[in-house]
Parts: sequence; C-alpha cells; structure tokens
Amino acid sequence: MRLAIPHAFAAGAAALLWTAYIQAAAASIPAVVAEDKGQTVFGVHVQESDMISDKGPRPLVIWHGLGDTALSDGISGFIEDIKDIYPAIFVHSVQVPINGSLDDERRAGFWGNAEEQGRQGCEQLASISELEGGFDAIGFSQGGLFMRYYVQYCNDPPVRNLVTFGTPHFGIAALIPCPTPPTLSCLLAARAARSGIYKPWTQRNLVQAAYFRDTERLDEFWEVNEFVRDLNGEKGKGQSAGVSNGDDDKKWKGKNGAGKGLGGLETFVAIQFADDRTVSPAQSSHFGTYIPGSKDKETIIPITDQPIYNQTDEIGLRKLNKAGRLKLLFCPGAHMEIGGEDGCGLRMVRDWIGWGRERERDDTS
Repeated sequence: MRLAIPHAFAAGAAALLWTAYIQAAAASIPAVVAEDKGQTVFGVHVQESDMISDKGPRPLVIWHGLGDTALSDGISGFIEDIKDIYPAIFVHSVQVPINGSLDDERRAGFWGNAEEQGRQGCEQLASISELEGGFDAIGFSQGGLFMRYYVQYCNDPPVRNLVTFGTPHFGIAALIPCPTPPTLSCLLAARAARSGIYKPWTQRNLVQAAYFRDTERLDEFWEVNEFVRDLNGEKGKGQSAGVSNGDDDKKWKGKNGAGKGLGGLETFVAIQFADDRTVSPAQSSHFGTYIPGSKDKETIIPITDQPIYNQTDEIGLRKLNKAGRLKLLFCPGAHMEIGGEDGCGLRMVRDWIGWGRERERDDTS
C-alpha cells in the first residue's frame, strides 16, 4: 500500500520560502566553489544532493517495527507530524505483505523468512516512481534491519540518509519480550524459538531468529544464520569458514555477505534509547555486543573494538566514521519512546530527513 501525500500547493510555498532564504543569505554569503554537480543560486552554491525541486523535499520511506503495521495509529501520527515540518514531503510506509490485512502485517513481524521479506521490500520500493531520485529512510527497531537489507542488497533507487531507532544492528542475545497483553503470534513464535533457535526451520520461519546472535553460541550462529550474520559481513566466520552452507546461489551478497555495505550512504544515524530494556544488549543499536564466549552480560565491546570495524570494515562503518558520516546518537527513555512534538523522534527528523543537509548533533542529544 502506498501513502501518497498531496503536495502541489505546499511545494510552491516551500519553494518561495527557500528562495527568500537564499536571497537574504546571498548578501553576506559568497558563492561556494565545489566539484559537485550543483548550481549557484542567488550567489550561493547548492550541492545537487541538497537541491529542492518544485516537488518539495526528499521523499521518505519508513519501515515499522515488530508487531506494528505500516499505517498503525502510531506510524500514521508520526507521518502527520513529519508533514507539519515538511508539508510537501512524500512518505511511503513499507507494507509486508503488500496489500495484506492488518493481521497479516502483524503476523509477518513474527513469522516468515526475513530474507524474503527484505526482497519484498526491495521490489515494493523499486516500483514507486516518487522515489526514483533517491530518498531518506527511517527504520524503527526491527525495521531498521530491513532498511539495511534494502541499502546493502538493492538500493535502487538509493537511500541518502538512513536513520534507525533502537535497531538491534548486531543482533539480540535474548528474545524481544511479547507486548502486554501478549498476542498469540508472539507467544507461539517465542515458544518455537526456545525449542531450537538455530535449527534450520526456525531460522527460515521466525523473524527474530534471523537476528538472534547468542555470543555463547557463535559457531552455531555463524553456521546457520544468513540474515544479520551477512548484513554485518560475518559470513564464513568460526568453524564454517571456507565451508559452503547451501547459499552459493547468493553470490550477489559478496564473499562475506555484506553486499554493497553502508559506505555509500550520505549519513547513517543509529540511535540507541538510553533506558532500552527491550533490545539485549541495548548497545546493539550502536553495533555493540557482549564478549564472545563469555557469560559476562555487563561488559560491552563497542563497534570500534570489533573486527568488522577495525580489521575488515566489510560494511563501511569505519569509512563512514572517518568521513564524519556515522552518527551514534541517543534518545532518552525506553525502547521506541520517541516523544511527541518536542520529542527526540521529530528532532532527528528535522536534523536528518527531508532537505538532505548534513547537520552536526551532539552525541548526547
């Protein structure tokens, strides 16, 4: 289902405001000389990626989290708040399965093949003409992994800025708790997962199993997992190194599974919730992990001390960081408490979504 937002009148107003801003700034700001493909407008050089057409700001794609739906009250309200900031913006909220019922969408958050759902998202976004010039993207929790799947294995049209809220980028070491009251889909999925999280059937049919990374069972994880293992370029680790595990038909993922990686993003903003008790460890939102092979669940290894960053850089995090394009930020509160009008969620939207202009934020914001 596509959410098309009427924007003809608002786009004209936005263009007039932007023109007025440029004219006012031209009196004191000289033209900037750069090697990009932008233009000098009223004496100010604007990069091609930052230019605003008569269609308004950059489009936005949202991928919701576990147990949610593309146009739930929460997601719809968030979209309306974004439209208050950028009235002309086009927003699409990914629906898997496409044209499914609300129950189908909620069930898909727990049950299904994560890779197949990722491919469905790729096909869905490729079919939307409003996104052809590229877009910004927001992934909520589990949805951030699916947005990464799109960036790393598809990305046509390309994602410019990617913002993830509470996404378990380096997997989870404990199942995400069911809501209160629990849904039947969640209870059944949790029971199935506990019976054998690294069994092939579980890995293929339970979405949480696709990013379950038990640091005390890493050899099992590296052997059978094909989703978050590959997203993080860990294919071929441990005892499975150099051994085919039946996915030779996925050569498009590359030698270590990471595909195109994330290095092509203009900005990657990964947000951890300060009081997150849902994702374990919470620092997975910043690619942190427990110590491999240890029962210690207090010590966290940050991304900068891990091989995927300081040795191979398979997904491009070190490249992004050195260029100042990796932002590891915090939001206050518990998991997915993004706040209202003055909350952290909309602050991030104002800073990183829509107009495509990089803005520095303090890491404690």
